[in-house]
Amino acid sequence: MSGPVLVIELAEPVPPESIRRLRDLLVRSSSHFEEKRVDEYDLNIHAESLGIADTGGIDGRRPVMVSLMGPGIGDEARTVP
Repeated sequence: MSGPVLVIELAEPVPPESIRRLRDLLVRSSSHFEEKRVDEYDLNIHAESLGIADTGGIDGRRPVMVSLMGPGIGDEARTVP
C-alpha cells in the first residue's frame, strides 16, 4: 500500500463505542476498506468526503493507512467491536 499513514496515538483508554464510531466513519468515507489487524485500517478515501476539491485528476480516491495506538489499542487479543 502506498500513500500517507495516519497514526492516532491515544494518551488514555477510549471507550469501545468511540473506536466503533471512528471505524464506521472510515468505512463510510472510503471506496475500499480493509482491517489488516485490529485497529489498523487500509483504505482508499474519497477526497471529496474530506472536503478536498482537487482530486488530482484521477478518480478522487487516495490510499491511506490509519493506525490507532495507545492503552488497550492494537491488542491482537481484542476483538473488533
